[in-house]
Amino acid sequence: MTTRPFQMEGFFCIFIYMDKQKIKILSGHSAEGGSTTIWINLTNLLNENGYDAKFYGPHGFHLDKCNGALIQDFRFEPDDIIIAHVIGFNSRPNVKKVIYGCHEKWWGQISDDNTFWDVAVFNHQAQRDFHKDYTGPYVFIPNPKEPLIPKDKSELDLIAGVIGTIEDRKQTHISIERALADGCTKIKLFGVLHPSKYYTEHMLKYENDDRIEFVGFTTDKQGMYDSIGRVYHSSKGEVSCLVKDECQYTNTKFFGNEETLHQVSELSNQEILQLWEELFK
Repeated sequence: MTTRPFQMEGFFCIFIYMDKQKIKILSGHSAEGGSTTIWINLTNLLNENGYDAKFYGPHGFHLDKCNGALIQDFRFEPDDIIIAHVIGFNSRPNVKKVIYGCHEKWWGQISDDNTFWDVAVFNHQAQRDFHKDYTGPYVFIPNPKEPLIPKDKSELDLIAGVIGTIEDRKQTHISIERALADGCTKIKLFGVLHPSKYYTEHMLKYENDDRIEFVGFTTDKQGMYDSIGRVYHSSKGEVSCLVKDECQYTNTKFFGNEETLHQVSELSNQEILQLWEELFK
């Protein structure tokens, strides 16, 4: 908090200015993907509600989508509240609070060894159960929602989408085969495509298939969901599948697997914000 005197003839006033609480989101991954989208959305939600939030990461995807910076520009300050994601410190930094935002399972368990945070955030109970070696403080907070609008999909029912990086973990080819088996006439692939052994072994055969359209990664989510009636998701590892959530918001049928059994949160963004604010105290 800062104060500034103000004087005019016959009056002397002191104006009180409340400094915005600094929230620094620090992630070891900020390229295209679900966790990056989540941190972008949280950064924007915090800034829209009076916080000074900035998202730091090693890749540049987030820079024009929120108040963002590269990780080399990050500096600790005593009054900081840090939200850390897939990144670690040798000891707890000298800041106001450290929160570990856990969005993963398959990359390994967090544990009580080398714990540098004050509290961990999980999405739901099943994810917390996976990290059974961690016995410290934790809370559950779902992902912020994007302003997506539903529409009638009756004429799009057999046009399917497969959303996510085209890779082994996402099992893109399994989703394609499931969609074809269900009679889909068109399958659009929305995701980053990297040359790889997986692509050569499982995806190359679809390049000349007129039913398969390689759209690529898109930031126009509304346009993406408006162009498809259903989504197939066959990932080997998910925590709280963002695609499943978005399908519910956009009236898009979702065909997942055992990795996507989580319930879609009914909380509003303001209710989600309140959960974060409890942690900031």
